[in-house]
Amino acid sequence: MSTLRAALRISRRNAWRSKRRTGLILAMIALPVIVATCVATGMSVATAHTDSRVTYPLGQADAVVWGDHSWTQVTQDAAGNGIGFEPGGREKPFTTAEITQMFGPGSRAIPMSQGTLRFLTPQGYVSGWMRQVDLRDPLSQGTFRLLEGRLPAAPGEVVAAPKMLDWGATTGMTLFDTQRRVPLRIVGVVLFSQVGTWPDLAAFPGSLPTGTSGSIDPRESAGWLVDAPNPVSWADVRRLNAHGLVVVSRAVLDGGLPPDPNTFEIRSGESSLAAVPWIGMMLLEVVLLAGSAFAVGRRRRAREFALVAAQGGSPGQLRMIALADGLLFGAGASVIGTALGIGAAALTMPRFEMLNGVMAGPFEVPWGAVAVIVVLGITAGLLAALAPAARVSRTDAAAVLAGRRAPGRDRAGRPVLGLVLILAGITATVVSTRHGIAWIVASALLTQLGLVAVVPRLITLTGRLAGFLPLPLRFAARDAARNRGRTAPAVAAVMTAVVALTALGVAWKSGMAQGPTFGPEYPQGPAGAFSIQSDDLSPELWDRVRAVVRKELPASVPVIEGQALAGKSGVPLGVDMPTPGLNQDRPFDWVNSSAGGLLIGDENLLRYVLGREDRQAVTALHDGKAVVLNPAAVRDRKIEIDVSREDGSSNSDDPKLSLPAIGVRATGQGWARAVVAPEAVRKRRYTTATVLLLVNPADFRVSSATAQRIAKQVGAITLQAAVRLEVPDAPDDTLLLILLGGAAAVLVLGMTFVATMLAAVEARPDLETMSAVGAAPRLKRAVVAGQALVIALLGSATGVLAGLAPGIAVRWPLAHRHSDWQLLGPDGILIARPDNVTPVIAIPWTLIGLTVIGLPLMAALGGALLTRSRLPTPRRRAM
Repeated sequence: MSTLRAALRISRRNAWRSKRRTGLILAMIALPVIVATCVATGMSVATAHTDSRVTYPLGQADAVVWGDHSWTQVTQDAAGNGIGFEPGGREKPFTTAEITQMFGPGSRAIPMSQGTLRFLTPQGYVSGWMRQVDLRDPLSQGTFRLLEGRLPAAPGEVVAAPKMLDWGATTGMTLFDTQRRVPLRIVGVVLFSQVGTWPDLAAFPGSLPTGTSGSIDPRESAGWLVDAPNPVSWADVRRLNAHGLVVVSRAVLDGGLPPDPNTFEIRSGESSLAAVPWIGMMLLEVVLLAGSAFAVGRRRRAREFALVAAQGGSPGQLRMIALADGLLFGAGASVIGTALGIGAAALTMPRFEMLNGVMAGPFEVPWGAVAVIVVLGITAGLLAALAPAARVSRTDAAAVLAGRRAPGRDRAGRPVLGLVLILAGITATVVSTRHGIAWIVASALLTQLGLVAVVPRLITLTGRLAGFLPLPLRFAARDAARNRGRTAPAVAAVMTAVVALTALGVAWKSGMAQGPTFGPEYPQGPAGAFSIQSDDLSPELWDRVRAVVRKELPASVPVIEGQALAGKSGVPLGVDMPTPGLNQDRPFDWVNSSAGGLLIGDENLLRYVLGREDRQAVTALHDGKAVVLNPAAVRDRKIEIDVSREDGSSNSDDPKLSLPAIGVRATGQGWARAVVAPEAVRKRRYTTATVLLLVNPADFRVSSATAQRIAKQVGAITLQAAVRLEVPDAPDDTLLLILLGGAAAVLVLGMTFVATMLAAVEARPDLETMSAVGAAPRLKRAVVAGQALVIALLGSATGVLAGLAPGIAVRWPLAHRHSDWQLLGPDGILIARPDNVTPVIAIPWTLIGLTVIGLPLMAALGGALLTRSRLPTPRRRAM
């Protein structure tokens, strides 16, 4: 123990003397610790005390209840879900006095309700979630945070969530409920708790009549927050169920909810196993990166170690002194990193809340996870110091004190072991394509460990093949081979970073080249079509949008208008049409579900949808028939359409919209499920609302520049409209190049410069010799540039080759992720998809070129520019 204490004291004093080197090592180890701690703390805070099954936040209340006198046989789980009840006839709501009486003397209750709402904003109509409760009451505390303005104090006053500001709402503005035309004035902006459903608006009780929100879920009707004199137990919950109440109790929730059987959860053992390769990758990068810095310390402290050995220090004691650096720096960097990570999480949490639009949980540090991160940081420091410590234990005291360089030694078995690991890693990568990404990462880690073992032999081979190169490059290559203990960790660190970035780049680029996976990514119209689509614009906003389109297009170009069924208030209604061939037991996704696939318009719209002229279809349209693009959906020359209510709800007892129909196949892909003339639906007492403006490419081809100008002007009017030009664009990999290229530049150049500084220091005797024999001053710049080039080029080239295999392997499980989904075209016809999808592989050549050619040249240029050209003057040694 005394030896360790002395070694730590020596390490501390040496660290204080070499402040720059100490700061560099601390930064290398602390940076991943900061990131890991910040992410762990942020995730812990973001998910604290939340359960998606709890539909309403309790705040300071002991319970939240819903119910009606007519409900019988009420059953529920602890979170208030799984509700089963039998309506007993006419509804008979509870009163607040009755609720307080059920909870006993000293209890108090305040009413609350929540449900859907559609209202008009300056950006158009918005369908959102509204809560009615007195936020000023102490029972509501903890369910919100006031950001601006004040809380509602009277009926008709509301506070809005931050996302309402994106829709043009501001404090002091009055919104109108589209169903009842009730004015709602915004008096403040608040963040709501993430428990339950996050509302868009919270109003003072009485702003809207209870039970008119359009919800069919009993928990989203009238309810109460209750302050009970005693904790509400599960026995109390069952007793209140018998009276027709659904109860969510704080005391029951604090006891812990059982796992949700309807939610897929990864078992903790599997989750930990999946995290192992990622942790291993991080440790490997830190160890290799910090290993070069520890090698710097070993070289600079060579005389100190030699003096200890000369005074009788054993190899074990020398090794202990060197390992003390790793322990000290690892522990110090981990403590500093965790403190900075926790602080960064605390500082960024308000920003996260604003981006997410809801309150996070109380700020609590996950000390268990933080302790694991600290242990990993200390382990990384010790592992990084392990190789230098082994070399220190073999210090030749006589050679060092005499000023001679002790030759390094290779271990014969390392290249063979490396080749074995590389072959095993490649084989595992091929096999792991059937088992998920975590196994692919583990296989890539195995391959990288093999490459790390082979790197010293690769550096030696490079030095042997450098005979035909110019002097600076020849010197750099042979200097790297002569000092493998310093060069190999730097090259391996560059390689490890480039492997991860290359694999990610291949997977990302291949994903873009694979083509669309989900409906919205598919074409929404024929090639060259221009469209503006929205279900949420008022007639006034549509007039402004039409004016923009007419101003930018020639007067002779017809602008086609598509409409949808609407209720009395002009709100578009949802429709559900028959879908023959759809398997309801499998998941399905609409390629385009605009207006439910039922469009109302004239023969120009019909021609656009069909992709051709069809006189028979035009005649049927004029005769009031529906032109259905999936003939199998027509039964007895008519089609039955389910229409949702104006509030968005539906009922099996609602009357269907029955229309005479003919089936007509489109030319190619049809762009609606059915087209109906406006007169046909108006005869059935429905109104229409504009949802679509179109320019048929058969009439006019809108240029990209014109489409961009229209999109900019429409965006200034409203954010509720989607402007789209159907052009086959090549995948844009600009973001890929910026993110991955930037990360590669920071990592590769940073690690290369650290290793180059070390190489320049160790090359001083050779440069002195060059100066003595008359070398030009610029030779020093050339030598340093060559050293940077060798390190960056070897690491980048090896990393790119090693990263291609895992990047390609990742595409196999990703390509099959959604293969079970059924895709429905806009005409209601199933889009055939092959059962076995062969992934498209695309290599990001620009990123690879930047990594293999651009970054090594930049490293060489940087090394030359940051180095003084004056050669060192040879020192005279005393005889």
